[in-house]
Amino acid sequence: MQILTSNQLQHINQFLIEQYRLYYIDIQSEVADHIASDIEVELQSGKSYEEAFVLVFSKWDALLKPAKGFFRGIPRFVANQWSKDRLKRGAKACLFGVLTTLLLGGVFFRWIDLDENILWGIGTLLALYVSLGIFYWLNRNLVKEVPLHTVAGTFLRVELKRLGWVQSVFVIMPLLGQMKLIPQGELIFYSYLFLGFVMLFYLIHWRIDYQKEKLYQIKWKTL
Repeated sequence: MQILTSNQLQHINQFLIEQYRLYYIDIQSEVADHIASDIEVELQSGKSYEEAFVLVFSKWDALLKPAKGFFRGIPRFVANQWSKDRLKRGAKACLFGVLTTLLLGGVFFRWIDLDENILWGIGTLLALYVSLGIFYWLNRNLVKEVPLHTVAGTFLRVELKRLGWVQSVFVIMPLLGQMKLIPQGELIFYSYLFLGFVMLFYLIHWRIDYQKEKLYQIKWKTL
C-alpha cells in the first residue's frame, strides 16, 4: 500500500484545523489517521493524491461539520455518540430527583405540620441550596485550574454554564413565590425540590467527567 508523505499528512492536519476547526487533541489525530488510511486506499486504485483527498473529505464532510442545538460546535460524529449517553444520564437524574423529592418532600411536610420542628424542614432546603452552591463553585475553580483542550472538555465548559443558568432559576423560584409571581403550594414545593436534586446529580457527575478528562489529557501529553 502506498504510504502518504509527511507533507501530505501535515496537509491533512492543517485542512482539518482550517476547514473544520478541529483543534481538539483527543480526536484530531484519530480522525487524521482514519482519513489518511482512506486516502491511501484510494491511491491504491490509481487515483492521484489530490483526487483521493477530495473524494475522502467529501465522504467525511457531514460527520466533521459542527453539530447544532444542544451539542453545537461539537463535530457531528461525536455529538451523535454523546446524544444517547446524555439521554441515559438525563433519565438517571430524573429518577434520582423523583425518589429524593418524594422521600424528603414527604418528610418535610410531616415536619412542617408540627410547628416546633419547622426549622428542620427549612434546614433541609438550606442544606440542598448550600450543597449546590459549593459544588458549582468547586467545579468552576476546577475549570480555571485545569483548562482542557479536548472535545469533551470544551463541551463540559459549556455544560457548566448551562447548569449555572438552571441553578439561577432554582435560586429565584422562592423569591418569585414570595412576590406572588408564581403560585405557591405543594406542587411548586415538590418541583423546587426535584429541580434541586436533579441539579445536584448533574453537578456531581459533571465533576467526575471533568476529572476523567483531566487524567486523559495528562496521559495524552505524556505520549
